[in-house]
Amino acid sequence: MSAFERIDSKADNDPMAVQIFRLDNGLTVYLTENHEEPRFYAEIAVRAGSKHDPAETTGLAHYLEHLLFKGTPELGTLDYEKEKPHLDRIRELYEEHFREQDPEKRRAIYREINRVSQLAAEHAIPNEFDKLYKSMGATGVNAHTWHEETVYKVELPSNRIRQWAKIEGARFADPVFRIFHTELETVYEEKNRSLDNRARIISEAAGRQLFKKMNYGQQTTLGSVEHLKRPSIVKIQKFYDTYYVPNNMAIIVSGDIEIDETMTIIDGHFSTWRSRPLPEFTAPVEPPLQGAERVSVNYQGEEYVLLAFRTAPHRHVDEDALRIIDLLLDNSVAGLINLNLNQSQLLREAGSYPYLFNDAGAQYLWGIPKQDQSLEEVESLLLEQVDHIRQGEFDDWIIPAIITDFKKQRKMDRESNRRRVSLIRDTFLRFEPWDHHLAQIDRLEALTKDQVVGTANRYFGSDFVAGYRRDAKQQIPYIEKPQIDKIEIEAGRQSEFAAGIVEMPVESLEPRYIENGRDYTKSELVPGVALYHTPNPLNDLFTITFSFDIGSYEEPRLPITTQLIDKAGTKHHKPDNLKKEWYRLGAEFSFTTGEWETRLRVNGMDENFAETVALIWDVLKSARADQGTLHKLVDIVIDQREDEKKDHRTLSRALTLYSRFGVDSRFNRRLPSEALRALKAVDLLALFDSLTSFEHTVAYAGSIPLDEVGAELASHYDRSAPRHPPPAYTHRRARKIEDHQIYFYDKDIAQSQIRIEFPNGIYQEAKTPIIELYNSYFAGGMSGIVFQELREARGLAYSAGARYFNGARQGDENLVVGSIACQADKTVEAVSAFLHLFDQMPRSEDRFGNARASIDNRYRSTRIKFREIADQTRGWERKGLSGDPGKARFERNRETGIEELFAFHSAALVDRPKLISIVGNKEKIAMDQLARLGTLIDVPLESMFAD
Repeated sequence: MSAFERIDSKADNDPMAVQIFRLDNGLTVYLTENHEEPRFYAEIAVRAGSKHDPAETTGLAHYLEHLLFKGTPELGTLDYEKEKPHLDRIRELYEEHFREQDPEKRRAIYREINRVSQLAAEHAIPNEFDKLYKSMGATGVNAHTWHEETVYKVELPSNRIRQWAKIEGARFADPVFRIFHTELETVYEEKNRSLDNRARIISEAAGRQLFKKMNYGQQTTLGSVEHLKRPSIVKIQKFYDTYYVPNNMAIIVSGDIEIDETMTIIDGHFSTWRSRPLPEFTAPVEPPLQGAERVSVNYQGEEYVLLAFRTAPHRHVDEDALRIIDLLLDNSVAGLINLNLNQSQLLREAGSYPYLFNDAGAQYLWGIPKQDQSLEEVESLLLEQVDHIRQGEFDDWIIPAIITDFKKQRKMDRESNRRRVSLIRDTFLRFEPWDHHLAQIDRLEALTKDQVVGTANRYFGSDFVAGYRRDAKQQIPYIEKPQIDKIEIEAGRQSEFAAGIVEMPVESLEPRYIENGRDYTKSELVPGVALYHTPNPLNDLFTITFSFDIGSYEEPRLPITTQLIDKAGTKHHKPDNLKKEWYRLGAEFSFTTGEWETRLRVNGMDENFAETVALIWDVLKSARADQGTLHKLVDIVIDQREDEKKDHRTLSRALTLYSRFGVDSRFNRRLPSEALRALKAVDLLALFDSLTSFEHTVAYAGSIPLDEVGAELASHYDRSAPRHPPPAYTHRRARKIEDHQIYFYDKDIAQSQIRIEFPNGIYQEAKTPIIELYNSYFAGGMSGIVFQELREARGLAYSAGARYFNGARQGDENLVVGSIACQADKTVEAVSAFLHLFDQMPRSEDRFGNARASIDNRYRSTRIKFREIADQTRGWERKGLSGDPGKARFERNRETGIEELFAFHSAALVDRPKLISIVGNKEKIAMDQLARLGTLIDVPLESMFAD
């Protein structure tokens, strides 16, 4: 007798054929089959997030998310009975630490926590959870916490569904919160990262003003600085006991599964969970806003306006109309903000987005001012767009076009298991019946313009929050780095539970490789133009890409040309009408330039293919823009560049490229301001028009047959026109150094941005399999050496990673890269530890076996998506390969042993001089100690940028 029942009925209007079940304990299960590749994606969702945090311990739900990766009494430990007394003592010490107010006494307690943690760690197996998943070929092992949810995620080969169920069933039934003190530092580093996040700073400030009573505004998901440094394991356990119950959770799976079999497996591993009554949550009543309520924050860099209106929660009768209003404002193409503000360049950039929660809703509008433009003017321009909707001043065709865009997006969503699961998961979290979601487009189609206008007038009046982010120095709270002794990690440890998982029998999967003539067809479209045609087996949406092998390195005017085309019209369409035409056709147009390639890409609907191609060609051959449009654009670009020099992320990229290439870096090669101001629109349009005179490729992925696609495209080409070879490709080389060099830029930020890299020879296909093994062994996810040693063992960072990058083309240089972001006073320790790992890579047969098994399983189960086949094929061709190299790589991986990996490491990687770039706060870094690690070079701002 099964302990579950199906709780939905078959819906003829459900393309995903979702089936919904409920176990006797209240656990909800959503299953949908998708057999495009032999993998499945699963999420376990909990209706509990930061909204439910106790007021005195904010950030608790997010802490718990991290701790759910630490294992159980059977997983993640060699001997739980010996480990448990130490864990109990750690719990007691944290409660003392939580209650103690005297700073010196708290330091003493923390020293004792550190000591006892070392004793507990003697029995622990850090990240055994991830090791298991990695060995099975998992990807995307992760989780997220938000206001009303915590969600756990993984993707696996389809022959691992039983192992997944056994692991997850144990994980949530009886978690153990081990290795807590280093994880505490990891969570705080995530908080540090948020303190440097300009978007988060203003959104949290506006949220506090918008929701003065509700936790959406009063409690951030990451929690307060004070609470994060004083956690309570007891309160975390209580939160888990209260909310992590089956009647408050759901499992959602999409992929290559058989529903009846999967449901039986889930029942076998999750039905033992016991349900419990949930506490009632009563949201406080918000007082009405009093006109325009204002809040201001400081952040060095671009200024910003964020307007917030209170709207309605999920499942409200106005929810659908509010979604239409959001897209009337900003649909990225033809919304009022897109056309009236971005296209017309009245602002540097602007947009909108909604937040709908279970107890409240909000609509946000944002804008970035141009040079010498006041924030008040930005606010006024944004409010004008809202007024247009309130007055019904928008074209009648736009709502049907929005609905067409909805339909198209739904089809695109169904191509991805992750998107399929995301759609389902969101309905569970907002208590929405699945059939209500399925009927959304019908409801949207039934909305009238008058209803939309009426809804706008109900919510978008004179009561709102206006948040201003001003270009001024922000205050960053100082937190002292605690003393944490490194936890010694023995990679060969394995629990009996994990060994049992590994020994479970599985049906073998066989790799599948890409073949010309079966998966795609390459042909000559016209002389000098190759056509890659890939059938779309899923729907009637196409992607077409024109690729030109010329980029900003050879033609530095191309990036500004790319931006000008976005503001341009054509011979037949004025600029705003062109945007409307793209949207009417259900097409998305993008034109982008990299250092070596320029691409024009359009996603569209096959039913409109001929019209869309005609419009593409209209843009390619008759783009129009006047000098005034270019002048406005140049002013904006120059403003953006000035703000880039204050942005730590851009500074980090610029410093890294300067350390690698010097004045030949991308930021130094771009046109300086004086040269930008001298540009002529007519010359840039001629440059754009000339692209099709080069040999190039066109890639189509869609449902129209090759002959029809080829005939339609070829009809727009002049067959007699010659196609010139593109400029010769330049193989760049990193600067040669004799010893470690540290390039440093001083900036007051919470986290140091650290990058370590070194060149490592020229691309050789024969070395690709050993490089794949090195990446899996050294840097592979949470169980890789970098993550384990820098985050898990030392608590140095939230994000730490490394990768050996093969050259992208035949003759390109390979590059080995490591990156870490950490609290400023951890900088020296982080750099020193990372350098040590690169040169003295820990050796473990167990870890090597997991790394090789991970690669083996991924080759067997991963399939290149049809929209990616052309790009992947062109990438192989650029490396001089005649076809899919997967088979040779797969076989070579299976033959490679640990001795060969370490011989490669010793010969190619050990004791190589490193280029180290650091953006950080000098005042909080022991610069004298840093200088002992390499030659320290202070880099002035003007060295990193063209002007």
